[in-house]
Amino acid sequence: MAGEICFIIFILSAGYFLWADRFWKGDGRAEAEGWAKGKSWYHIFANGVLFLLSVGREHFGIQLKGERLEIMKKLYVGKGEKDIYFAHYIKSGSVLSATIMLCLLSVSIGGLVVQEGQLLEGYFLKREGVLGQEKTVALSASMDGEEKEVSIEVPHIQYSTKELPVKFQEAKDYVKHSYLGENSSPEQIMEPLYLAERIPGSAIEVEWQLGADGIIQEDGSLSNEELDKGCQTEITAVFTYGEETELMALQITVLPKKKTEKEKGWERWEQCMEEAQEESSTQEYLELPGQVDGKEISYKERQINIANVILGLSFFAVAAIFLFQEEKLRKGIAEREKEMRADYPEFAEYFVLLIGAGMSIKGAWERIVRDYQETKRAEKKHYVYEEMMVSVYEMENGMAEARAYELFGKRTGLLQYMKFCTMIVQNLRKGSEDLLVLLEYEVDDAFRERKEAAKALGEEAGTKLLMPMMLMLVIVFAMILYSAFYNM
Repeated sequence: MAGEICFIIFILSAGYFLWADRFWKGDGRAEAEGWAKGKSWYHIFANGVLFLLSVGREHFGIQLKGERLEIMKKLYVGKGEKDIYFAHYIKSGSVLSATIMLCLLSVSIGGLVVQEGQLLEGYFLKREGVLGQEKTVALSASMDGEEKEVSIEVPHIQYSTKELPVKFQEAKDYVKHSYLGENSSPEQIMEPLYLAERIPGSAIEVEWQLGADGIIQEDGSLSNEELDKGCQTEITAVFTYGEETELMALQITVLPKKKTEKEKGWERWEQCMEEAQEESSTQEYLELPGQVDGKEISYKERQINIANVILGLSFFAVAAIFLFQEEKLRKGIAEREKEMRADYPEFAEYFVLLIGAGMSIKGAWERIVRDYQETKRAEKKHYVYEEMMVSVYEMENGMAEARAYELFGKRTGLLQYMKFCTMIVQNLRKGSEDLLVLLEYEVDDAFRERKEAAKALGEEAGTKLLMPMMLMLVIVFAMILYSAFYNM
């Protein structure tokens, strides 16, 4: 059911994205296609995501606001709220849409996978051929309204052999030496028995008749929790090969246990199951008991719904993609701050050199931006110079020079830049002959902080190398000790 629903949703979603990619001609389509250019699969989803973003913005008033907007502005330098909204969420939405579509397709395919059943007509299990292997079938049996999970062994079709006497004797010897498990003698049974089902290196099969008292369980465990004295009981090993059967009775000391009616019913079912195994050992099909003590028994196979499993995993995948996008944004902010701190000494020194050469503050600012556009920007974008470009555009559009510098410092969000901008703004407003001296002091402080930061990074790297160095030391000591003892 889950697979069918997911397949329908997948078809509808694919049709929607196809319509948006081929036929929708709304505003912003060119920007979406430009962003997806060079990305092999993003363009499939970009227009569909853009349509949803446009609807959400126009009809539901969805916008970036508050702290979220301020954070995004740091990564999308110089862009307005609308541009940031579409640029960021087209990218994130395309990745998320691709993940959801892949999950829907996986669930749909999983729903088509049908497990091959082994229970035929409700009561029959097909045997393997004479050269086949024994197999175990897990079933859910229902008796008198109660269900129980059972595992049924279905042996292969048997045939006669001339070596039966020798093989039966080998099987008996093996059981005699192994059935006690960790117990020292049959008269002092304190640990579970080892009830072998097969004889190693032999085709002889072993079944155990454990009696109606249920003291010994099929797996050899003891039900002796409530007993206060020992008693004797008999277990019988039934050796079977084809139609030939031999018995070996073993006397052991065990304690009785009270059983509920339901437990007795299931024990009787197990006895009927053993009888059915013996009666049909040479037949192609094993018929499961349909009645036990007048109670109807029904069976059904335990199967895993692959579609539901994939659907559950899909929810986790979508959540993981969403969290990954948020984590990527957080790391982008951290990398921006780290980069701007590293660029500050170079920025301040270059500015001071230009001021010392006789340039005005605005002229030095524009010269730095122009040099960045001509050289560094082609190699790698730097946030500090991108923010300076925004300040140049603001001044060209009529903003006061001092105000542009103030906004630059505010956008960076770092104390060094805000302090630097405060000094040049005060010089513009009040005039100051010692601006160059103050800026030179600031440059000295910046390079001193860079040295301290480099020293801290070196110490951190040394700490990370400590464990590998210790491992190498241990290896060297081991080699020395090995050589010393080897030459003794």
